[in-house]
Amino acid sequence: MTYYLSPSTLPLLLQSIGSGNSKTIPIMEKDDLPRYSTSDEYAALRQRRQWRKRILRLAILVAFGFALFHWSSDRNKIKSTSEQGLLSKERLVADYATCSKLRHKPQDPSGPREANARWQQSQKPVLIRNAKVWTGEAVDSSSSQDASAGESYSWIHADVYLEKGIIRRVEPGISPSSLAADYETWDAKGRLLTAGIVDMHSHAGVDTLPELVGSSDDNELSSDTTPYMRSLDAFNPLDHQLEVIKSGGVTTSLILPGSGNNIGGEAYVIKHAIGPSNGRPEISAEDMLADPDQNWRYMKCACGENAKRVYGEVGKDYGPFSRMGEAYYFRHAFEQASHLVQAQDDWCNAADRLGAENMSGYLPSPLEWETLAAALRGQVMVNTHCYTIPDLEAFVRHTNEFNFSVRAFHHAHQTYLVPEILKRA
Repeated sequence: MTYYLSPSTLPLLLQSIGSGNSKTIPIMEKDDLPRYSTSDEYAALRQRRQWRKRILRLAILVAFGFALFHWSSDRNKIKSTSEQGLLSKERLVADYATCSKLRHKPQDPSGPREANARWQQSQKPVLIRNAKVWTGEAVDSSSSQDASAGESYSWIHADVYLEKGIIRRVEPGISPSSLAADYETWDAKGRLLTAGIVDMHSHAGVDTLPELVGSSDDNELSSDTTPYMRSLDAFNPLDHQLEVIKSGGVTTSLILPGSGNNIGGEAYVIKHAIGPSNGRPEISAEDMLADPDQNWRYMKCACGENAKRVYGEVGKDYGPFSRMGEAYYFRHAFEQASHLVQAQDDWCNAADRLGAENMSGYLPSPLEWETLAAALRGQVMVNTHCYTIPDLEAFVRHTNEFNFSVRAFHHAHQTYLVPEILKRA
């Protein structure tokens, strides 16, 4: 039988041995008390088991995440395939055709044209005889008095020949034998004849005369920022002032939205020839467009006191109240347009790689920012109404931040003071 000493009996045993005492020390058998140790011999085992459990849990989580990822990916693929099947291939192809238009920047026309885009087959060539023609060439050594009287430019006695809506010849005594067989002759009887005057800032047709509430449509004041408005949609071809303006020699006008908003909307160039009595096929705004092909587009912006006057009132929950507010509204609008430009470019680039029919969505083209995005692409000529140096400088700053050009500053009273600022636009 094996016996064990308990820790409490060990000192007594040593004492007994040392004193020579042969007195018997009671010995406990192993079944009397549990074995005792100062160290936990199972701690390492328990620690190893805990680590194995942790590793097992981690492996389970990784496996679950991997399975979830693949399930989600497959689900998205199925969803994408399902959505793609519902998309119109015709529209996707049409959207892709739009990409080439988005990437195209119009150019000013150059070289001779075969015919004016507005020319009608029913219109005969015209010979204007016996006119005093203003050529636009300055006379040498002209005085300031002559300049004020309009005499500092050369006038010549000549005939003018027009064919297919284009001035073909300006010269004295044009021979009829050199012209087309069927043409009309107008005798000017020595009157002054000039090229048609172009008015680059007009509200005729949208702010009609007489000025009545029911016919005043030049400002859409539901918001300060309305690049999506179009003056063409409010243009009245029967506005009497169109004929009055033409009688003064103006044949072409840029019809702008009003100046109540910082961004008023899209503008259109029109000819003051209205209806059948002026050789046109119909009475309509679209028939009056100077450039039916719309190679260029135009936009009206306005700075400074105009928008403040309209919106900057205490008690309104919208502004702008200050030029600081105007600058933010401009920048916010151009920022939204720049996001659209990027989204459209990303879509078109993806369609280049994948093919239009494989796209999972349509080309982004919200009306709200389309015109302003086109301005950032250089397809819209931006015209802005700015008077003062702070207005001019702020708008030039916007052009550099968002990389677009200004076609013209209108009114522009203080531009002569800051030519260096304008050069930075």
